Amino acid sequence: MSPTPEQKPSSSGRHAAPKTRTLPIPVVDFDERVAPWCKRNVVICVIVPTILALVLLNCGDILVAITSELFGGLASLAPASPISIGSTIGRIATVLLCVLLLTKLFRLTLPDLGMVRENRFGTWITGVGFGFAAVTVVYLLNVIFGTLDVSFTLKMSELWVLLLAAVFFAFQGFFEELLFRFFIIPAYAAKLTVAGAIGLSSILFAYIHINNPNLTVFGMVNLVLYGVVFGVMYWRTGNAWFVAGWHSGWNFVLAMIYGSHVSGNVLPGSILSSTPSGSELLNGGDFGLEGSMLTTILGIAIIVWCIKTSPESNLGLFTRPSKPTRSLA
Repeated sequence: MSPTPEQKPSSSGRHAAPKTRTLPIPVVDFDERVAPWCKRNVVICVIVPTILALVLLNCGDILVAITSELFGGLASLAPASPISIGSTIGRIATVLLCVLLLTKLFRLTLPDLGMVRENRFGTWITGVGFGFAAVTVVYLLNVIFGTLDVSFTLKMSELWVLLLAAVFFAFQGFFEELLFRFFIIPAYAAKLTVAGAIGLSSILFAYIHINNPNLTVFGMVNLVLYGVVFGVMYWRTGNAWFVAGWHSGWNFVLAMIYGSHVSGNVLPGSILSSTPSGSELLNGGDFGLEGSMLTTILGIAIIVWCIKTSPESNLGLFTRPSKPTRSLA
């Protein structure tokens, strides 16, 4: 008989959640995330979440635009960057309002959305660290292969922009994960299989980036793939803080430390500037490292690892919950 993960009481969900020694974070059975949706119909679980996620995404952009205008007098601090005090306030407000709306409208708790109570900040930092390490692997391989021209560009007068960008990306990454992983995947999984839920949410995730500049076929493939990566990661851990931290860490490091394109966009104020040179299969061209074949290989490896190390108690990728584990009033 294979060894089972150590069981301990958990305050992160309604039931005791299994602990596993394979990850340095609190891990919760994914069926804890699906349970609130089990007695709801397909309209509430699939159609409404899809429409609402897209509407909230657009509303979030509008709110960010409004706050950017309201705090426009501070724009001179970083005139060439979409990351400003106003846009950062808008991202924070968007996340808080969306969490409030989703919990009230669908009668969800914060743990239902993966926001476990145990070691929240430490788990988020761990996710950031993993995101940092993952993007650094792809970046260093490109430097070794000579497919990036790297120069030091940081000005001391712009040092504060790094701190502002860290906050901006923390909430920007959390917002996308909230809509397309923490909210949608469990809802879909109640009527589809988990694999179907992850696949459909990943297509939606790629769709919202379709107007990004310099988008390539390989870039679109990787957008879908990394929707799957984050989806499988969430299925594996049931922990929003870890997944959101990974997403935010990847974006911040790529944009503000390495100065590379992030989904086709280049942001000023980075420590380094990394211009693609040579094989676009390796550097992703003007779309950035997210369009790299190396990123594809890394993503597939992460998916395989998550599946291989998944605790047996988790809801399987190709199964649906057999019966509801939570009744709704």
